[in-house]
Amino acid sequence: MNTEVLTKPSPELKQHAQDLKQHAQDLRRDGSLVAQDVKNQAAAGFEEVKKEAKTRFNDARGTAADFYDVARNFAREHPFGLFAAGLVTGLVVAGCRRK
Repeated sequence: MNTEVLTKPSPELKQHAQDLKQHAQDLRRDGSLVAQDVKNQAAAGFEEVKKEAKTRFNDARGTAADFYDVARNFAREHPFGLFAAGLVTGLVVAGCRRK
């Protein structure tokens, strides 16, 4: 039996091992690049969503402030009408609770 075959790797086997090692390194490097690209895209998407949410929140805040101003001005201009509306609402609620 030839023990040299079992103890010494052939040049082809060495080359295959080196190729495999290089391929694994390439995959690791490419995988890192892909992961970094995905991370960058996620960060950009998050910033876009954050900007849009901030814009919508500020718009909603402005709308609420406008509504508050309209209600306050109405109460200043029509205090008796507001009192009457409150009285009617109270009577309707009281009437519903009796039944």
